[in-house]
Amino acid sequence: MLRGLAWLHELRSFALVVLLGLLVATCLPHWLQFPPLLVEGETSSSVKDVSYRLVEEKVNVVLSESGEAEFSVFLSVENLGSESISSFSFVLEVTNISGLSIVNFSAPLYSYRTDVRRYDTIITINTLILPGEVGNFSLSFATSQAVMILYTYSQFVFREKVEVDVGKFILEVWLPPRCFLYSGGAEPFYPEPTSNFTDGERLFFKWEYDGLTAGDYLIFFLYYSPSGAEPASSVAIVPLPMYFSPLSPACALVVAAGSALCAVSVIGAVLFYKRRRKGFSDVVFPLLSDAEREVLKLLSDSGGVMSQREIQSKTGYSKAKVSVTVNMLEKKGLVEREARGRMRIVRLSGKVKV
Repeated sequence: MLRGLAWLHELRSFALVVLLGLLVATCLPHWLQFPPLLVEGETSSSVKDVSYRLVEEKVNVVLSESGEAEFSVFLSVENLGSESISSFSFVLEVTNISGLSIVNFSAPLYSYRTDVRRYDTIITINTLILPGEVGNFSLSFATSQAVMILYTYSQFVFREKVEVDVGKFILEVWLPPRCFLYSGGAEPFYPEPTSNFTDGERLFFKWEYDGLTAGDYLIFFLYYSPSGAEPASSVAIVPLPMYFSPLSPACALVVAAGSALCAVSVIGAVLFYKRRRKGFSDVVFPLLSDAEREVLKLLSDSGGVMSQREIQSKTGYSKAKVSVTVNMLEKKGLVEREARGRMRIVRLSGKVKV
């Protein structure tokens, strides 16, 4: 009898503890609740009406003579939905980044992760942005995949597929010290920069766009020649204009005359140089597709020579795609092909660094 009463008392105590636990969990204040992404087992299906846009995206790139590019990306994320944002993603069209650092300004930063895919990298940031609020973040990293070097000429390329609406987009690029733009029958940049200037050592280019929508695709490139390189074209772009707002009209006239004299001198030197190097033709890197870049990298890593069958095996592309890709590279003067029996041999036409 006594044992039965004791067991009933213990059962009553256990039920009371469970009841108190349920009451505490139900009445826990909102400010003490865990952030959505920190609760283990929660899935995205439980999130409703989560939408956001970028109020501003600002990308600043500083190029070095070695071909490495240092990126600083500022993102201002606005929550447009009725639910809190627990995470958002940013896609980089490069696969080799180093020194990634993320700093938060007006929203918490719980953690982040990177997922490297075949042609791009997804950076997912875990945060908490309440409805109607804005979270600001800064990302910095370095990569060697933004610049291609051919002989002594370099091409900077930046691509981005706009994943969400962007109120203002800004791209700023600093060329390496003492470099100048060049053109070999093509524009030295695309698209036309919004503004450009020089600090006396580096050339600076800036692009600004308002009202980008999800699905837009951005692509920018610059052709430039590092310091000490021989002139590459009869079209020379002097590292001007600068912003000379404090200059008097007389001083501005002197600057204009000096620029014209410098341009004439460079053009004359190039013409003389090309007469002495009869038959020499400059190769300018056009914009390359992902497949073309991958084939060039494979050739470079393999000593500059491979068979088309080896390229197909390494890339996983179909025979037709490899043939079309190599044919395009051959037309652009970047590779040469020769037949050895039933085998097609592909070799780099020059020293290409990719």
